[in-house]
Amino acid sequence: MDWDQRLAGNLTSESEAYGYTLTIWGMGALLINQYSTPNAVQVFSFVGGGLLGFAVLALLAFRSLFAREDPDENDQLIVASMIHFVGTGGALSIGYLLLEATRFYTPLPAAAGFLFAGFEATVVYNLLLLGETFLVRITPLVDTESTG
Repeated sequence: MDWDQRLAGNLTSESEAYGYTLTIWGMGALLINQYSTPNAVQVFSFVGGGLLGFAVLALLAFRSLFAREDPDENDQLIVASMIHFVGTGGALSIGYLLLEATRFYTPLPAAAGFLFAGFEATVVYNLLLLGETFLVRITPLVDTESTG
């Protein structure tokens, strides 16, 4: 296997986790900036918010938390959709604006802020990925066979 094929395989398999990781770490950094270093309750609140967000999305997508699903392998991957600029940047931007708004307009307890931020990062990132994928799919495609 050539190095570029190997790299393409690595990027394809890591793509969604990479974008989500950047979103979660970025949101955590924003929370630390807003509230200082979190205590154990705040950390568990943040993780709980992320889990809650993922559970809500799973219920919407599968109609049951116990459904059996096989991923659809028939879709073609468009390379630009692997970068997740919209999903990651959008989720962090919205999260930042919401944190700033709560700081100025509501006396939100820190644990609630962490819970909300974990939920927001998970839900908004995944919803923006849907839009990102749609946008990439409606753009003209480049045939790599003829360009390389």
